[in-house]
Amino acid sequence: MSREEPFINIRLKKILSCLIACLFLHVMGISAFALDLVTALRIAQENDARFKVEQMDAEAKNADGWAQVAALGPRLAVSGKIMRSNLEYSPEDIAELEDRHLNFYDDEVAVILEQPLIDLEKIYRARRGSCEMDIAAMELRKAREQLVVRVVERYFAQVSAQDELKFANAKLQILESQLETARTGHALGLEDQSALYDILARYETTKAISAVQEAKLVDAREALSETLGEPVLEELKGLDEEDSFFELLGNDFEYWLQTAKENNVDCSISRLQSEAARLDEKISMGRFLPALNFFVEYERTSPSDDLNGYGWERDRTDCGIKLQMELLSGGRDLADFIAREKRYRAAKQRIVATQRSIVRQTTATWNSLQRILVSIEAYKNAVEANRKSLQIKEENFKEGLQPMLDVLNVQRDFFIVSNRYQNARYSYITTLIHFKQLVGTLSDTDMALQIDAKL
Repeated sequence: MSREEPFINIRLKKILSCLIACLFLHVMGISAFALDLVTALRIAQENDARFKVEQMDAEAKNADGWAQVAALGPRLAVSGKIMRSNLEYSPEDIAELEDRHLNFYDDEVAVILEQPLIDLEKIYRARRGSCEMDIAAMELRKAREQLVVRVVERYFAQVSAQDELKFANAKLQILESQLETARTGHALGLEDQSALYDILARYETTKAISAVQEAKLVDAREALSETLGEPVLEELKGLDEEDSFFELLGNDFEYWLQTAKENNVDCSISRLQSEAARLDEKISMGRFLPALNFFVEYERTSPSDDLNGYGWERDRTDCGIKLQMELLSGGRDLADFIAREKRYRAAKQRIVATQRSIVRQTTATWNSLQRILVSIEAYKNAVEANRKSLQIKEENFKEGLQPMLDVLNVQRDFFIVSNRYQNARYSYITTLIHFKQLVGTLSDTDMALQIDAKL
């Protein structure tokens, strides 16, 4: 053995030991970064433009509903008029009187109070308004849920991109050192040319992958910045090694399926929209029925003159019950009733379609969660096995019992499995958030706090 060969072996041993230590720490997620998920959610609630649009739309719909409810209450109106009037009297011929005429100014003030007693159109319209307010509340809840899902997905997309870039750069750094060592060994006649070119090919391939991952990280960071409404300049927290978070959900699948049918926000909205369509039909039908209103009217007139040469004032108060019914509107009400009846039928079918879609999505997401949990456990075991295998290969290579190619192959497998292990963990979180949204148990912050406790 030449003097250079022990030096090369010792150098390789240090490189490979460093690789194992660095990558194992990276897989375990030991890091301290600034921006956490709860902070990201808080910033998004304050800045996300899409959420603000949906929030304002829901608040506007709530105000529209309140306006329809308020229409059932009393109506108080005040009116005033200033008029220039002309009166002319032409007596009968037998009266033998002259024609008389008078020009004068007249002031009039009227106050009208009206309260519906029996008005089915307004009653159903008030109930329709209450239903509209419930829809607005559900749409606001949906906007909040979608914001949580959007932030979590984009947050972990960036975390995943960070990890992939780190893996690629760490592998690139190790390969660069191995390439330098292989060149030295080849120059000394200790390594054959094929091993040198194999390392060079892996180095160039990893360099290309690193460039792709860097572009992917930039895209992921821009997507999260769009939601947060401000640039994301720092790295994000990853996951630690706590396995308790990756346990199966309590209760069986049938329980969650029933929960989704009852609590899913889209199912709830479709049921409320069906009720609103039914009330629209009732509103249209109410136009064919009479309305009974209580009213009080006060009127005061103050003309400047009269035929006798002096002004006079008149006060009039009317109080009673008014019955009103529209008999003919050119067929408009009948056509409107037919249209609303068709919309009601469509709304009932929309309930069925929405529920079927939610059942399908819930089933698929539940199955995905089970598969991801299995893969997490498998990848975890694979990472540990690859780590031990890499240690063994490194010892054998040091003793001259293992070629460099075997070390490189195990190294490649270690990078691949470690990356897949991390991505499976992130995938579980984003899938779990989506599942919580489907079954209607996702709130604004509780899920984020649960996740952040594991970061």
